[in-house]
Amino acid sequence: MEIFTHENAVLTYDPETLELLQTWKGYVPTELFRQVIDATVEHVRKHKVVFLISDTSGQKVVSSSDAEYAASVMKVMIENGLKAMAFVIPENVFTKFSLKKFSDAGHGDVVAYFDSLTDARKWGELMTSKDR
Repeated sequence: MEIFTHENAVLTYDPETLELLQTWKGYVPTELFRQVIDATVEHVRKHKVVFLISDTSGQKVVSSSDAEYAASVMKVMIENGLKAMAFVIPENVFTKFSLKKFSDAGHGDVVAYFDSLTDARKWGELMTSKDR
């Protein structure tokens, strides 16, 4: 079920797998980026979500302040039941660098990076199988 829809960002929840998927496309301005992050946190608070995937493979560069903003909400999501988060990483080296803030923020044990959505989902299933 789609939670949030915009041409540059879509947030989708699967109640059967308890997966929340962020799909990012192109350049995402700060206001939109933070709207999606806030909608993600709100959904994790109100619904059972054990696995979050952020598909950034089509996203342009994320500002340092936006990456820090997103990393700052990880603790809240983990406290509300999130068990694992995966990034599908882009070719863009600058976007890859900004995503590193998540593991730098002390969540390296529950955050992983993948080249494909399929690989991210396989890892997520392993990480959250007892919680689904």
